[in-house]
Amino acid sequence: MSSSTAALPLMLKQLRLASIKENWQSMAAKAVKQQWSPQQYLHELCLIELNSREDKRLKRYLHESALPAGKRLNDYDFTAVKGVKPAQINTLINERQWVNRGYNVMLFGASGVGKTHLASALGYALIEHGVRVKFMPATLLVQQLQKAKAELHLNEALNKLDRYAVLIVDDIGYVRKSEQESSVLFELIAHRYERGSLIITSNQSFEDWDQLFDDTVMTVAAIDRLVHNATIIHCEGDSYRRKTALKQIQN
Repeated sequence: MSSSTAALPLMLKQLRLASIKENWQSMAAKAVKQQWSPQQYLHELCLIELNSREDKRLKRYLHESALPAGKRLNDYDFTAVKGVKPAQINTLINERQWVNRGYNVMLFGASGVGKTHLASALGYALIEHGVRVKFMPATLLVQQLQKAKAELHLNEALNKLDRYAVLIVDDIGYVRKSEQESSVLFELIAHRYERGSLIITSNQSFEDWDQLFDDTVMTVAAIDRLVHNATIIHCEGDSYRRKTALKQIQN
């Protein structure tokens, strides 16, 4: 290494250009061999750095999302569920204006028909497109928001969730109807209205949501905010879990 480049690794480290620091020498040798121009050499180094940072960012998004393992779109059996079309799901993945506008996706259906799988598959696919996603069971989310409210930090907790463009709230139908739980759940829905997207799974249709909220006015207000420009999908079919259990018994 010549005296003119001896300090280069240190400078690259200070500039936090880790991938360029690791690759500049091997790429320099390649540039000489293939007679690259200085501009092409710089372009290739920048491309390596950008790709590395994108990979790290997506890995970070995936880790923080807390999405259930193994629930990808390739593993979802569309033939077993009525009301769900592959084209509709692909549109949600590839045409992501709904995320930018804070619109929602509502997945309804009986227990075991694959609502969580479908919501998670959407989450995985959106992360691959650079969308920040968070998956949370509804009961856990409500408990955390209740705790934050009791400690007078509810606004801070809601603002913290704003870092996720899409928040997946799984099994909202299992939230217990109480004044405290209804209140924080409504505040979450109102807070994210047209500013952050929700993907919600529920085994209860809207007509039964009076079991989730403390009064009819709150129920209507919550539904009104959720369905405004939302995609609503009704999943119908036999339970995945029951089918799997029957196969295991038969085998």
